[in-house]
Amino acid sequence: MLKQRVITALVLASVFISTILLADHRWVVVLFALVLFAASYELLTLTLKTDFWPGMIAALLFAILFWATNDSIDLRINYYQSLVGVFAWVLIAGFLLIYQFSGNWSLSARCFQLVMGVSLLWICVHGLVFIHQYFQQGGWILLYLLTLVWVADIGAYFSGRRFGKHKLAPGISPGKTWEGVAGGVTLNLLWMGIVFQISNGWGIELWQFILIGFASSLNSVVGDLYESVLKREAAVKDSGKLLPGHGGVLDRIDSVIAATPVFVSGLYAVGAV
Repeated sequence: MLKQRVITALVLASVFISTILLADHRWVVVLFALVLFAASYELLTLTLKTDFWPGMIAALLFAILFWATNDSIDLRINYYQSLVGVFAWVLIAGFLLIYQFSGNWSLSARCFQLVMGVSLLWICVHGLVFIHQYFQQGGWILLYLLTLVWVADIGAYFSGRRFGKHKLAPGISPGKTWEGVAGGVTLNLLWMGIVFQISNGWGIELWQFILIGFASSLNSVVGDLYESVLKREAAVKDSGKLLPGHGGVLDRIDSVIAATPVFVSGLYAVGAV
């Protein structure tokens, strides 16, 4: 399983890194439109348990809407979208603290979770393409954001397996531990220091650079737990089967969805935008 997971991760990383750093911005938009398509389809199946073709058509229309409207999202709209995203994740964090397994959510509850999920997806992909387009070194900054999630995931995986004893949220995701979170955050702090030395923080002061990265890394855990709730209520292990060793697209990007609005809002807050 680990070998398959590593191979899939390397293939995905190669596709994303090459597109983000080498391709024209239009191809970056296409890449994230495809991600949005796959992730929104999985959300539809998790929440409303839609049939294949209705779900595919709805997800495709949503992705096309993103692709068609991307150029109309200016600095002000992106700013407010990111703030809404941060506020939504604060509410979700509060929800996770009081969550109790139901297994029988009403249709209205499942519709609400679907709307919440696709809204957060929308905010995330717009934030990602904004970073790539707005900044002179947007490709590298976007890659740095993604690596914050990847490094945290690697640190949490190995730290949790080696030292994990205290469950983080046993009612949501029994495999996650506080030791895993600590390992992921610690490795990320080291990674932030390395990136800052290489990039000089892209003009951002060190304490601001660390604070943005730290907050984004912590919120990525909330995103992971929230997707675990959706899967738990849907009685499935993975959001899909598209990515061998990882499950579905949502299983791979749940943390990115949560980290992105925090990261983008942080850039606005420190005056980088």
